Amino acid sequence: MYDNLKRRYPSSFEIYESYKNANPDFHSKNRIKSAWYLFRLILGTHNARLAGRVRPPKTDSPPPLSNKNDDLTTFTRISVPELAEVIEGYDVISFDIFDTLIFRPLFKPQDLFYLLGTRLGYFNFKEIRMLAEREARKKSPSEDGEVNVYDIYRELAKRTSISPSVAEQEIVLEEELCYANPYMLALFQTLIANNKKVVIVSDMYLPSSVLERILYKNGFRGYSALYVSCDYGSGKSSGRLFKYVKRDFGESIIHIGDNLTADIGGARKAKIDSYHYNRCSELGNYHGAPISPLESMYRGIVNNFLYNGTCSLNARERFAFAYAGPIAAGFCEWVNRLCLERQADRIFFLARDMRSVYGVYNKHYSRFENRYVVASRFSLQELIIADYPEEYFYHTVKARCDRGYTLYKAMSELGLESFLGIFESRGIGISDKITSANLSDIKLVFMDHKDKIAAHFSSNELAAKKYFTEMIGDARRICVADLGWRGSIIAYLKFLLVDKWQMCDEVFGTLVASTVNDSSVEFISDGTITPYIYSHAHNRDFLTLHDWNKELIRIMTLEAVFTSEERSLLEYKNTPDGYDFLFGAPNRNAPIIEDFRRGIERFSDELESARGKYRSVLPISATDAFLPMHSILENYEYIAEIIGDVVDTPYALSGLGIHERDYVPLGALLAERGLIPRWPTEK
Repeated sequence: MYDNLKRRYPSSFEIYESYKNANPDFHSKNRIKSAWYLFRLILGTHNARLAGRVRPPKTDSPPPLSNKNDDLTTFTRISVPELAEVIEGYDVISFDIFDTLIFRPLFKPQDLFYLLGTRLGYFNFKEIRMLAEREARKKSPSEDGEVNVYDIYRELAKRTSISPSVAEQEIVLEEELCYANPYMLALFQTLIANNKKVVIVSDMYLPSSVLERILYKNGFRGYSALYVSCDYGSGKSSGRLFKYVKRDFGESIIHIGDNLTADIGGARKAKIDSYHYNRCSELGNYHGAPISPLESMYRGIVNNFLYNGTCSLNARERFAFAYAGPIAAGFCEWVNRLCLERQADRIFFLARDMRSVYGVYNKHYSRFENRYVVASRFSLQELIIADYPEEYFYHTVKARCDRGYTLYKAMSELGLESFLGIFESRGIGISDKITSANLSDIKLVFMDHKDKIAAHFSSNELAAKKYFTEMIGDARRICVADLGWRGSIIAYLKFLLVDKWQMCDEVFGTLVASTVNDSSVEFISDGTITPYIYSHAHNRDFLTLHDWNKELIRIMTLEAVFTSEERSLLEYKNTPDGYDFLFGAPNRNAPIIEDFRRGIERFSDELESARGKYRSVLPISATDAFLPMHSILENYEYIAEIIGDVVDTPYALSGLGIHERDYVPLGALLAERGLIPRWPTEK
């Protein structure tokens, strides 16, 4: 019986099985409640008003279709071949257009009017356009209040100075933005290939001539008829528009659409069977009404892509698509704005955290000469010892204090074994552990010999100079882009390239975001660094200053998502022919990182395909870029699921080698800090 019902009511079972998968324990203990939920879902296919009120049982975990679907739970639709089999017995298959065959890259269709108003330069156009439509429908002579776009603009012209001819601009905008739902396109083409009769039925103010162009452009060709409410003066909700379909094509018809009232209820009134295609915007990761037009486009793109029924991204790819993709795209735009303002000649995207951003920038946003520059904090710290010995000592020797490191182990990891004798001559044993008790003595010896230590790295400095001479070329003003957080690499490069080596006139930089410490505050205050998303100077509400544990997890999450699978640079090495690099061990996180990059790149592709020529009126603000990520950063169990297997060190260590114990799975770190109950999590 279950299988028979599933074949007859597949859309109800899609929702039901998603509920079961999200709540396996609750379902096994409450089968009667689950059965009642399924029964009501099935009844909803016969009663649109009931369908709108059906809710899953209250469980200990959030329902799979809640308005806060933070973890991008996959809503599993039946496959296209399965749906084709379900409707095989019908002579005619009818389709709705918008949110079924055709998508707009917007959370709500009315948000399209914002773009048109911006193009027209008319204040508050969106609300005026919506009001004009309501008034036109009130005056319509048809029983269902149907009007076309020209009726609406004639009404609008009575209230404003806008010409009725602007209707053509709205039509052009619709044609530019609309794109095919890949799930329905595959089903549609399957039906056409199998010689099925296909008709299309739409409640719409755009006339059939416009909809025909939109459908043709997006691959929907070969259908037998198109019924549009504004052409017939009848709508779907009343059932009247469907009666024309029955008049022309007989009784064996099934209609597929997303709207419970119009598509399901209206078809039922006309005694036509129906299949409810659950609207993508009702399944997605939305949190209340969109505030900005860009947020509307973001939600439209994400929901349509992830929930249409064809998405094959894995969990990590989906995470990067929905949450990291907007940050990468927004940061690329920001870098261009900053470079224009500061008159940069070239951009340095720093390895490794800028690898995905570098790819996205050059595919969609490139306006400036740019290089992917191999650099690391430790490789540059070796080159500034003579001038900034404290900086080197802090991140290398002091960072190992009270952590079980012997002096021998620490100096070996820094490539300074040859200097161990000077410590012994000052009464410090090389097998002594570095502790708070002897750190001052070790530092005193180190500072007394800083020039000799700097000379030890002179060959590395020569190699670095060769490398950066090549990277800079004839550029005089360099913008350095990095993920975060203190901005030390940018400051190091400014000192080396401008002050010490005098290779260029100016080096300034930008970070995706910044933490708050003395160094970052100084760099931001003097204009060396201008962060994009947040810092001590702007968007402070995104900071978690009150809880370093949370801030650390945020940092490590973003680093895990944006970093590269490449090995970390340890040192620049001089060679007779030029320079070479000494890299660390292979990156154990490589397969995970590749997933993240694919998700980020796919989002940028989808966004730019949708935004097109409207990029200038839909800029990605720092808030728009970060809000999706910000909304889930304290969903620690979800974060553990996504990045828990990423191995990293939470300690500010630099060196040629770092003790294995300092690398831990981020999931274990979350458990250690009490942010999740256990690690590994129970699958």
